[in-house]
Amino acid sequence: MQRAASTLRRKGGITRRLERLPIFIDLYETRSYTKTAQKNYVSQASVTQLVNSLEEEFGVKLFDRSTLPIQATAAGKQLYHDAKILLRQYIQLKEVLPRLEQEGASQIRLCYTSQIDLQILLPFVRQFKAAHPAVAFQVELCPFRDASQMLWAGKCDGAIGIDFEPEFTQGMETLVLYEGEYQALVPQGHPLFQREVLSREELYQYPLVMLSPEVLGRSYDGMIRHAQLDGYYPHIQQTANDLASELFVMLTENLIGFVPDNYFPEEYRGQLRRIPIENGHHQFRLELKYLPGENPAVPLFVKELSNYLKNQ
Repeated sequence: MQRAASTLRRKGGITRRLERLPIFIDLYETRSYTKTAQKNYVSQASVTQLVNSLEEEFGVKLFDRSTLPIQATAAGKQLYHDAKILLRQYIQLKEVLPRLEQEGASQIRLCYTSQIDLQILLPFVRQFKAAHPAVAFQVELCPFRDASQMLWAGKCDGAIGIDFEPEFTQGMETLVLYEGEYQALVPQGHPLFQREVLSREELYQYPLVMLSPEVLGRSYDGMIRHAQLDGYYPHIQQTANDLASELFVMLTENLIGFVPDNYFPEEYRGQLRRIPIENGHHQFRLELKYLPGENPAVPLFVKELSNYLKNQ
């Protein structure tokens, strides 16, 4: 919506207009003048006035008020999409520009979903920092299900994870960090503990523990789907909200879990064994999703990371 963006820049000062956009965004998302007014601590009349002024400036109707709740028009949907991007970029500029002026440095913000992600990145980041000391890194752990939305909302420059939500990652770039398969993690004392390889029949006759759907998001459904491709429906006896809790449950409840083939919890060596699953469908792809063109340090980081991975 080039017309909308240019109007926002042209009339009345970009700062004032951008700072009014959250009200429009909230109205779009709640479909309620009352909820929008309460959320922004303004009157319903102020919300109405804002929408009317936007419609007057753009020369289009943004909402169909003949329905309850109100519905966005095609123009309203487009403005919502562009407003989210403009507002996100504005917030980033407010945070980044003063820091760049003071420090003369760039910062790359990464969201990761497990400690395995950082284990893969750490050797490269040390190498990258040696070559580019002015670039700082900020990392934040988030649940699998939240990684896509955090990236879409501009809370990070890149997110590392698997099974990203497609509705939040359209138009984003992807770098594959690792491709592998899930293996069974079997506790000491379990009947399968001494096996070198597990058949699918052996694996699925025993109860399992997994990270919860609230943590895994799409990945949880993916694990179920992989099992069904093997011809089974897994008996998930218990779920956990983090890896440490999942490992605790494995050991105390004598349940089988799953881990990537590039990870083993060394603190439990001797108490747990990672065992391959014969002819299973539990493959995964660890990816870095990132926003192109918003942070000048990101393309350099991605290019050098790509070259680093090719040489591993």
